[in-house]
Amino acid sequence: MRLTTNDKLVQQRSTWARYLTFAGMGLLLGSLVLSFMTDYIGLAYAALFVGFVIALIGSNLANKWVKPPRADQVLEKSLKGFDNKHHLFNYLLPAEHVLVTPSGALVLKTKYHDGEIICKNGKWNRPWKWTRLFGAMAQEPLGNPIAEMQFEIGQVQRLLSDKIENGATIPVEGYVVFTDPRARLTIDDPGLPVVMADDLKDTLRKSKRAQPLSAPVLENVEKILTEYANAKTTKQR
Repeated sequence: MRLTTNDKLVQQRSTWARYLTFAGMGLLLGSLVLSFMTDYIGLAYAALFVGFVIALIGSNLANKWVKPPRADQVLEKSLKGFDNKHHLFNYLLPAEHVLVTPSGALVLKTKYHDGEIICKNGKWNRPWKWTRLFGAMAQEPLGNPIAEMQFEIGQVQRLLSDKIENGATIPVEGYVVFTDPRARLTIDDPGLPVVMADDLKDTLRKSKRAQPLSAPVLENVEKILTEYANAKTTKQR
């Protein structure tokens, strides 16, 4: 399998995560010092609030971009063994993770939440536990992974339909992938596939897929996505 990852973006986000975390902790420490000075109580509370928010943002970024393994690393390991007709793009396209296959494109919507995760009647939730109070604060909300994936599928479809030659139709499908092995899924008819990362490769191999694209069409898909990815990295310089 070929792999193209936006390493520059990863490095930038990792740096921001560290800066924000340290800045937040510094403000929290400063608020503690100011709290002992009666003339600066108001400033202490302000520093406490701002420091908490900044530290929270930094922790959220660190959880995604610094704490190993990152989502792209999990996907790379999960998909290891696929041939070079498969190409995984990370952080370069309208969806964070897109796998080009001989049959089209797959949007892989990753979630790194742990614990019990329930989807019933289209509604997602995580039962609350005090033991994960601080860990949950450092994570992005679970949200609605299916809705988020559908949006990203639409973005990739528009990109391809706008640029594909000869009006070819490129199938774009998607999977929600939970990357933390500690996640326990209880899924009731989510509408689209939801899998653990460790099961992703076997699920893809067993799933019924569309007919393979012709070589010229597949080359055109690769060209469109690669040009988009190159343009994005150029703008980051």
